Amino acid sequence: MESTRQTILEILRRRRQATVADLTSELGLAPATIRRHLDILSRDGCLEVSQVRRKTGRPHYLFSLSEAGEDLFPKHYVRITNRLIEEVMALTPEETAGRSGSGLADLVFEKMAKRLAQRIAPQIHGAKLAERVATATVALEEEGIAFEVEEADGGFLLVGHGCPCPRATQGDDLACAHDQRLLSLLLAADVTYVEPESLGQDGYCAYRVQERAPANAPPAVDGDLPTAQSDV
Repeated sequence: MESTRQTILEILRRRRQATVADLTSELGLAPATIRRHLDILSRDGCLEVSQVRRKTGRPHYLFSLSEAGEDLFPKHYVRITNRLIEEVMALTPEETAGRSGSGLADLVFEKMAKRLAQRIAPQIHGAKLAERVATATVALEEEGIAFEVEEADGGFLLVGHGCPCPRATQGDDLACAHDQRLLSLLLAADVTYVEPESLGQDGYCAYRVQERAPANAPPAVDGDLPTAQSDV
């Protein structure tokens, strides 16, 4: 793909959405040039376009990645699938007895989160939440779980890119609950799920992370996970 269009896709993946003016400013190219590249990307099905009306003047257009656009970026679904299979194979008859399908899925995702958190925990360092978020996102990206990090409301907003959850679960939030629990365990922080609609963009998994009050901090899992008061 032409390098400028690839750069536009990378910007949209990072920013979630942008106008022609945003892209013009970031790339230092003429608006007409940006529009030409956007036309080609839209023609190829890589973009979604929404119109935003303003109080005065002409409406402007917001560009974001389509599902096909997201698919152009590397995915690590095989690694995620392998973790799922491993946990399913490890289930005992006692664990599966009397559980519904959703109950089994919830159990598997819970086990996945705990096992992955225990493996990654030695890589998480920092007495401050910002330090733990930085090291955790690097470690998670190695596992195929990538987040964009933004400072928000005295904490952080973690936005997952290319997450298979919206497609695979069809509205079921079990997979997203896995990531929420995983982040909570790794960061020793309060992690809450954020509805994608509140970000103005579907197809993302997002979580708000806040420092946990020391008095409310739960014990680490099996003694292997970091706490908010000390480095790993």
